Amino acid sequence: MEKNEYQRLKNLADSGIKDHTRAREAFEALYPVWKEGNLPDRLHNSFAWIIYYHVRHEQATMPSLEMRQALAAYLALDNERPSRLHSRILLMATRLKARDAEFKFGKFFEMWGMNNLTDEDWQQDKKEGRDGTVTFISVAEHAIRLYAKELHEARTKEFNPDFEPLLVKAIKQYPSQGLYKYYLARLYAALGQKSKAVRAYKKLALITGQSYIWSDLAALLIDPVQRKAALCKALLLQRDVNKTGRLHLGLAQLLIKEKKFPEAACELRQYRDIYTRNGWHLSDYYQRLRQGVPADTQPLLDNRALYQQSLAVLDEFLYNDLPEVALTLTTEFKDRRGNMTARLVMDSGKAVFLPAMRLASDTQGVRVRHYMARIVNPDDRPRVVTLRPKE
Repeated sequence: MEKNEYQRLKNLADSGIKDHTRAREAFEALYPVWKEGNLPDRLHNSFAWIIYYHVRHEQATMPSLEMRQALAAYLALDNERPSRLHSRILLMATRLKARDAEFKFGKFFEMWGMNNLTDEDWQQDKKEGRDGTVTFISVAEHAIRLYAKELHEARTKEFNPDFEPLLVKAIKQYPSQGLYKYYLARLYAALGQKSKAVRAYKKLALITGQSYIWSDLAALLIDPVQRKAALCKALLLQRDVNKTGRLHLGLAQLLIKEKKFPEAACELRQYRDIYTRNGWHLSDYYQRLRQGVPADTQPLLDNRALYQQSLAVLDEFLYNDLPEVALTLTTEFKDRRGNMTARLVMDSGKAVFLPAMRLASDTQGVRVRHYMARIVNPDDRPRVVTLRPKE
């Protein structure tokens, strides 16, 4: 490139950076030069800023295709990464996804480089509103959520290797947010790492009572008794009857193997009623299962008793991985509602509280003081799930 032409482009870029209303003029001059592969390396950083200011200034009216082309050009440049500009470009991409569902944010995020997220990208924004402080998710969280959503919808088996450590960091950054733990569990399942996925889902089940956790777990479990219990738990927790069809089919399949035909017919009838009511197509799998039930079988009216009976195996399944910790009874008292409550402490001095009726007494009727317990969230609002006298 001739010196005069280089200086002209540099002057245009400098003016567009100083005056954002001139960013379009600079973009239209530099873009075709870049497209032809003639943009000098020395102008890459300036062109990157021009892209940013051009898109930011006109994003409300800019056609989606034009915005995609601008972002694609940015990704092809040789400029500093990570950087403040790089993070701003990622934020732009999340906003584009919000208005353009066809935009492949996942591919963009991979090319942008997941490991380019900075500490500032993980900071949540807090603003004062009329009803108090409002917290907005960070740029990193926004990107993770969009990426995870696209992966799930595509049902892909190929994943960027940087996504797992990114989720691990998100879990550490936001320990009270179960969503990233769920994404990690789902990622392990999609990768075929079943043992990891089961452990991750079990941790989630300890802290959240969501039907989809148990539904996903059921698909991973090999033991038919555990799988049956997980399906029953999912059915009991799911309040939207229109979302239970797949659960009814899964449970019917297990009941047919157990030759519990009236119970299986009940599940198949519930599936059929849901799909017929909504005008949905009955699956071929349903038709095959129906053939496995004798034609003269009279379906039970309701399987809720079966659901409740099946849950007994879940306690051992859920809690057997938790370590037992020592607890010592320090006092019993009446709480504000007049209920007798026990205060026990761990060796660390952390106190836990539970109904006094859960405590044991010896043969002389004296209250046992020392226990072994399994505790969910021992460091944050501990909850005692199993309790036995210390031997």
